[in-house]
Amino acid sequence: MSKLLCAGALALAFAGFTSASHAALVQWTLTDVRFADGGTASGSYVFDASTGSYSRIGIATTVPDGSAAASFSSTCDGANCAEASPDPAQFIIFAPPDTSDMTGKQVLLIDLQSPMTDAGGTIPINPMAQPVLALRSKAFSTVCPDARCTIPGDLRLIESGEVVGQAYVPPAATPVAVPAMAPWGLALLSLLLAPLAWLPKRRQR
Repeated sequence: MSKLLCAGALALAFAGFTSASHAALVQWTLTDVRFADGGTASGSYVFDASTGSYSRIGIATTVPDGSAAASFSSTCDGANCAEASPDPAQFIIFAPPDTSDMTGKQVLLIDLQSPMTDAGGTIPINPMAQPVLALRSKAFSTVCPDARCTIPGDLRLIESGEVVGQAYVPPAATPVAVPAMAPWGLALLSLLLAPLAWLPKRRQR
């Protein structure tokens, strides 16, 4: 009985630990994000406020006529491109899937009015009225002029938009189909098992 209670307690503790480890995950969705030239940015990402890490990034931008401009599925961390975010919870630098050579590729920088937390909610993006030299306090997209994107190229300034955060719900696991045994297979299995069931009775005699 004590072993059963101990096992139950361990299971509950593990379940609680697992739940707590995912409590900080929030999915943030770009909402009504528009560039000054009429293009847009859309998509979402998952942010862990406890570790300052990003996952499941899927962001895309368009040009003024609605055509695709670029897509982003990673972030700059100072290793894959020169500029690292000074504050991952508030200043985000999105990068393309392949950052081995950033020449000619685009990055998307979003500066939020307040840091993201595990509470979610709505946070406006700081619009950029006039270009300045510092990368901080900007919201824009740019084409990198060199391999590590050390300096920005021409800027597409973001003039409006926000990010909306909700608790991240992992996608449901795809159920695995268990093949059912055909009727003839069940009959054959019964014939094979019947002698095994009869043996103990014979030994008792």
